[in-house]
Amino acid sequence: MTDPLLHTWNLNLGYANRLVADIPDDKMAVQPAPGMNHAAWVLGHLACTADMLGAMIGAEPVCPADWAARFDWSSSPSSDASRYPSKATLRKVLEDAHATIAAALPDVPQSRWQETTPLEAVRGFLPTLGDCFVFVMAAHENMHLGQLSAWRRVQGMGRV
Repeated sequence: MTDPLLHTWNLNLGYANRLVADIPDDKMAVQPAPGMNHAAWVLGHLACTADMLGAMIGAEPVCPADWAARFDWSSSPSSDASRYPSKATLRKVLEDAHATIAAALPDVPQSRWQETTPLEAVRGFLPTLGDCFVFVMAAHENMHLGQLSAWRRVQGMGRV
């Protein structure tokens, strides 16, 4: 199961990079509608979420400590671009977070996937560690990348 999951994980990263490749830094925090998730928030959020997964299996975090409050699931995107790192930084940290998970995942013993999810807030719908990893690495990332695709289209940018 690890190989197909990592394949999807890598496809997601490639798609994320294509979605932001042509976005200028000064447009990364544009909100065409109030509260809309923008490119800067999506990339930071996905990197921090990967760090959260990594913590569950003993991987070292890659996101700066001050990113958690800015990008966690209870945060709200801001149109103030000065609150966000550059596009290059966001892409690099997301790539590093992906690489950390990709390197650590094959060494996780199969027995661990049946452990209870350590995040009480999601345990009701993601009861096991395996459920949590599959959801976050596949569904959660794809959901936010779909938001980013819609964000591009609302601004008249082409599809990727």
